[in-house]
Order: sequence, then structure tokens, then C-alpha cells
Amino acid sequence: MSGLTIKIGNTPIVKDSSFFIRKGKITALIGESGSGKSMTVAAILRLLPPAARVEGTILFEGKNLLEASHTEIVELRRRRVFTIFQDASSSFKLAIRMARQLYAFSAGRINDNNIQFKKKMGRIMNDLRLPHDVLNQYPHELSGGMLQRCMIACALYVEPDLLIADEPTSALDMEVREDFLKELRVLNEKHGTTVLLITHDLDIVANAANDMVVMHKGKVVETGIVSEVLERPEDSYTKRLLNSRF
Repeated sequence: MSGLTIKIGNTPIVKDSSFFIRKGKITALIGESGSGKSMTVAAILRLLPPAARVEGTILFEGKNLLEASHTEIVELRRRRVFTIFQDASSSFKLAIRMARQLYAFSAGRINDNNIQFKKKMGRIMNDLRLPHDVLNQYPHELSGGMLQRCMIACALYVEPDLLIADEPTSALDMEVREDFLKELRVLNEKHGTTVLLITHDLDIVANAANDMVVMHKGKVVETGIVSEVLERPEDSYTKRLLNSRF
């Protein structure tokens, strides 16, 4: 991503920001609420509000996503990029059983039939310690942690090139959060999935990410390998973030 600028009206939301996501690594995009993280993700997915104006380049395997056709973007979201949002329950329809919805989020994306879905999803659920009776339940019968685990199961099924996880642990308790992060690391290490993890929690960055990008007031202020940035931060805002951990 290079020179990304997003404006709504005359108000800049993201300002001339650039960063690189290493293939096969977990990159954390960190910053306080309102720093521009979610708008940056919306730009990557081409889900910005109609009033937004965007400049710059977002390269995905050499293709500028800001210039891609609608058909290309739909295909990208369907097969190559998987997104887990902050509140997993908002991704599911309350009146439809989980089996049908998990099929749509996984096998339906890559044109697997129902027999293939049951076989592959069954293996994944076993790996994630997801009880199979989840498939017969409705979303409101499951906890937030269980719904997030279901989304991870779908990501494991699809094996996307890029997984975007937008504040995925903010509604989870400590134990469930640790389980979720372990599953995220498995997806990355076992399947080689590149992960963009959006968070405001430095502990999550330290425990899960290889690289980090720090945003402040709509601008990228620091990037680097997590261990190096945590030990030797250069930007004053990054230093304040680190001091707030203690």
C-alpha cells in the first residue's frame, strides 16, 4: 500500500499512508480508535462508503485494487481474501442454522458440494474442538467466542491468500482470546496464510504478530518487525503506546 489517502467530504480520514504486508507473515495494524485502521481495511476490500474519495495504490500481487473491476473485487473477496470482523454475530443471520451459513462462508466460496463440505468441515471442526452439534444450532445459541471459532473454521476451509481480522478479540474473554490467537497462528504457520490483524492491544501484537504498523490520526507513523519496534520505538506516539502497557 502506497500513498493511501481517504477523504470524506473535505475531511481526511487516512493521510498519505504506506506499508507493506510480508507474504506468509502476521502483520498487526495497531492504533487507537479513530486512527484510520478500519477505513484502511475498507479501502483494501473496496468497501468504503460512497461519499469517500480515495487516492494512492493498494497492490495485491502486482494488481492495484483501487483500479480493479467490480468483478475482480468480488472474486478477490470470494476466494482469495477472507475477513473476520470484530463482532462475529453480525456476520450471521439469526434465523438460519449454522450449517447452511458455514457452507456459504466456506464451501460455497470455492464451489465444493455438500458432501465435500461435510467431510472437510468435519475434520476442521475436530481440529478446533468445535462440537459438531454447532451445525444444527442458530447463531444466538452460540457464544461470541464460538462464533469467532466458526469464522476461523471457514477461513481454514477456504485457505485464503490473505486473512484480514479486524479487532477479532475485542469482545472475547481472556481464555477464549488466547484460544483464538492460537488458531490464528495455526492458520498462518500450517497453511502459510498471510494475516493482517487489526487491533489496539499491544499484548496481542507481541504474542501473535511478526510485523507491526502503527497508525495515529490517520497516518502510518512507524513500521517494522515487532520485536525491534517494541525494543527500540522511534516515533513518539509508539513510545507513548508502549508506556501505556505498564
